[in-house]
Amino acid sequence: MTDEAKELHRIISASVKDMLDAYRIQAQPGPVTDKALEQIILPGGARHHAEPRAVPRPAASCPAAQRCALHAGEFP
Repeated sequence: MTDEAKELHRIISASVKDMLDAYRIQAQPGPVTDKALEQIILPGGARHHAEPRAVPRPAASCPAAQRCALHAGEFP
């Protein structure tokens, strides 16, 4: 295993241990809410990375012949 792989393994292992510790602490008084679990797994408000993004697809609204022409470069 390379030094880089060993370092990544160490970092990931430490992160997982930290998440498990945080979960155990949160679970002591009772069930862990979805929001609390999100904060454990995605700390620092990283939730926006997990949300699906709308991908603009202007060609999808065109008829098939126009899409083909667009891909062929017939329209500017």
